[in-house]
Amino acid sequence: MTDDRPLAVVLVAAVDRRVLPAVSLLPQLIGSDARALHIATDPEQSYRLARDWMDLGIGSLPLHVEEPMGDTLAGSVRRVIEREVRSRPRITVIVPEMDLGRWWQPLLHRGTGRAVAWELAGLQRVTTVVVPVRVDLPARTTTMGG
Repeated sequence: MTDDRPLAVVLVAAVDRRVLPAVSLLPQLIGSDARALHIATDPEQSYRLARDWMDLGIGSLPLHVEEPMGDTLAGSVRRVIEREVRSRPRITVIVPEMDLGRWWQPLLHRGTGRAVAWELAGLQRVTTVVVPVRVDLPARTTTMGG
């Protein structure tokens, strides 16, 4: 079955400060169906996410929880998007990503959002939007000489 409306997919790992800026882009995609997508790599985390999603009260944005279908999270997202693009004219995938305040912090944290974006690059009729959400950590106080 095909649907002639575009689809907007917001990737959701957890209900945290990355979600709302990503969701706020959805009204810009006029005429698109919208949904949130979570890949269930950890059953307990997925359960918490589903509960938190209901508590958030975004009834207009259904949460779709999918089992992993690849070796990596990025590969699983790609397979879901490949399945969906068969029945849609185009898909916009919104990838929330923490923009950490220091240059070295991305080296310590997984670049999952960027890995997903790279995995989706080149798919026909798929656009990926990475939404950086600034996370400033409190300044560290140091004492001199002691």
